[in-house]
Amino acid sequence: MHHHTLNRRHFGALVAAAVASMAAPTVAFATDEKISMARIVIGVPAGSLVDNVARQVAEVIKPGYAVNSMVENKTGAGGMIAVSYMKSLAKDGSNIYVGVSSPITVYPVTYKKLAYDPDKDLITVGSLGSFDLALAVGPMVPASVKDLKGYFEWCKQNRAQANFGSPGAGSMPHFVGSMTARIAGAEVNHVPYRGPGPSVIDLQGGLVSAVVVPLEDVVEFAAAGKIRILGTTGEERSRFVPNVPTFKEQGFGEYARSVWIAVFAPAGTPDAVVTNLRKTLRQALADPTVQASMGRQLQKAQWGEPEALNAVIVQERASWKKAVQALNFTPES
Repeated sequence: MHHHTLNRRHFGALVAAAVASMAAPTVAFATDEKISMARIVIGVPAGSLVDNVARQVAEVIKPGYAVNSMVENKTGAGGMIAVSYMKSLAKDGSNIYVGVSSPITVYPVTYKKLAYDPDKDLITVGSLGSFDLALAVGPMVPASVKDLKGYFEWCKQNRAQANFGSPGAGSMPHFVGSMTARIAGAEVNHVPYRGPGPSVIDLQGGLVSAVVVPLEDVVEFAAAGKIRILGTTGEERSRFVPNVPTFKEQGFGEYARSVWIAVFAPAGTPDAVVTNLRKTLRQALADPTVQASMGRQLQKAQWGEPEALNAVIVQERASWKKAVQALNFTPES
């Protein structure tokens, strides 16, 4: 009897030891446990280019990183609301931000006060690729205007109609439009919208003379003959509109650049979780099918490591800062 209890006690100790040894690795592997619901926050309305890319991100993280995923559109203030919102969310890997250049590189140098600090509040996961902006004109501008130089000349002669729409005040498209007009020596009033969609509707309706928006937002309307694209901002011509010369080719390359789109996590998200997300996205973007589907929106869908993107961020901020100082630029100008 006595012997039996000893065995039982011994067995109990063994079980406890076994449980303890099993518990140790589970802590290490906790990061590999899938997140039950990942929320992808974006600062633009549904149906826009960034929204389409974010929805693809939501799909590709499913097998490796999260069981379920959803996209949340936190629009307003040119994307600033979405970045600020990230600060209030759980920092456990269940919240991801997909965004573009403006809130990270442009706003910190154009706005005196921001409700967030991108360097302190976000961790760079990596970039997904880039897309071009386009300057397009609508029915208000006569058909005889064929290029950027012609458009700015028309603006000088038609001061009352010299205006352009962008997806938001102080955003990169706003900056590109205003700075290019200044290079051309034209005064063009800026009209801010909540996202690219509404500005393109007003362009077709003849309420604004031009827009500077992501190329993808105007391609089909241009193909239908409703509007005309006068220039794109990439280093080379866009494969979507190969007949349209770049700003650079037309002598307006100084502030014309592609917009990167990237993935960020809120600061405080554990390293191991960020690493897992990065690994999942890197693998997804190596898949030709994913590249092709994202490539329908992007000039080039390609994974970029965080170090490379962080270097671009530093360089872009320096360039915008120089412009802001030289021109006394404010989001209102």
